[in-house]
Amino acid sequence: MKKLSKFLSMILIAAMIVTGFTGFAGNAKVSAADEIKVYVTIADDTGKQVVKQKTVEVSDVDEDGAYTVYDALYCAHEKYFKGGAEEGFAAYSDPDYGLSLTKLWGVENGGSYGYMVNDAYAWNLADPVSEKDQINAYCYVDTATFSDKYTHFNTRIKSISEGKTLKLKLTYIEWDYMAGVPKEVPFAGAKILVNEKETGLVTSKKGYVKIPAIQCGSFYVSAASDDSLIIAPACVVFVQPLKGETITVDKLQYTVTKNGKVSTGKKGKVTFSKSANGDKEAPKTIEYAGVTYKVKVVD
Repeated sequence: MKKLSKFLSMILIAAMIVTGFTGFAGNAKVSAADEIKVYVTIADDTGKQVVKQKTVEVSDVDEDGAYTVYDALYCAHEKYFKGGAEEGFAAYSDPDYGLSLTKLWGVENGGSYGYMVNDAYAWNLADPVSEKDQINAYCYVDTATFSDKYTHFNTRIKSISEGKTLKLKLTYIEWDYMAGVPKEVPFAGAKILVNEKETGLVTSKKGYVKIPAIQCGSFYVSAASDDSLIIAPACVVFVQPLKGETITVDKLQYTVTKNGKVSTGKKGKVTFSKSANGDKEAPKTIEYAGVTYKVKVVD
């Protein structure tokens, strides 16, 4: 078994003893033809996020009758890694510690990886995952002392109206040796990035940051630190246009007549003027900022 995986496994065993934990959630039985959708973020051995909160359709790849972290990461590599899972991903089964990573995003580093489900430590790759779960896998940059801090925002997907202020909280996870469990700690002084560009904003002593009014569209919020190695957080922000506003999709213009909702999948409505778009044909629906809009042609 690889050194870091052993270390994490021993920590988790200790946590189970201290907290009286008696077992992991049972895996739902599935058909190999079925799929669920999860969100995956992957960071390589430089700390770069190479997969950023992407939707992944997960099937029961190894046909063990369950959807697992292994299945999610395998399918993520099939979809996003050049060369697919065969080139970029590998795992093996240890008799003591279970299914563990040996290659992530093409990186083989002796087992210095981490993987989280909904920002909580996973036992191993055989841990179950469910619809809309958040999976974060990463290579440690510091493979000697594993000083990289795992950070995350208080939400990974946020929908707001244009003109509103976005408030986020950034924390990191550290091990509480007295209690024998991981704990959340506010991350102060982190630089906030929007679409990989610095905003000049930093988190407060309690980890909070307010991002002022953002124009409508889809944005990716993350963070960086000059003082610590961090596993960067991920938050996709959908800023919804106001009613009556003009939006552009595939170089065509539409006017919003009814807003939709990202959280419920409720569709919005837009109108399309052929005369304003050079007599071009309109599609029946469009996708914008996480919402599907029904299109009505008005002339």
